[in-house]
Amino acid sequence: MAAVLGSLTGASASIVTTWMTQRNQLVRERAKSELRRREALYGEFISEVSRLTADAFEHSLERPDILVNAYAIAGRIQLVASAPVMKTADECCRYIVDLYSRPNMTIEQIRNTLQMSEHPLRAFEAACRTELDQYVVH
Repeated sequence: MAAVLGSLTGASASIVTTWMTQRNQLVRERAKSELRRREALYGEFISEVSRLTADAFEHSLERPDILVNAYAIAGRIQLVASAPVMKTADECCRYIVDLYSRPNMTIEQIRNTLQMSEHPLRAFEAACRTELDQYVVH
């Protein structure tokens, strides 16, 4: 009887350990996958906002359809992001529209604008970093 109980206990412990290990691996894989997905999405938004910002320095908004991609990416961000990331993405979009409504900038004005510490893209990047840090697997 003792041998049977000992065998059952050993087998149960082995099964539970294997299940816990597999569950932890699955959680880590999901976290890594989510991290990669969000990094790609946020990186795509940063690239698009940067491109539009540079364009807005020298052009007015003659074709509103050039904003479609930025707003589409921002919409995808709304589906998965935390509130701070969503808020700063919206601020970036409003900033670009505002830039397009201004007269074309001189090189000096562009430099001053890029050095501005309150640039919404910097706030977006910081919010993304804070959010993505929760997915880092230790």
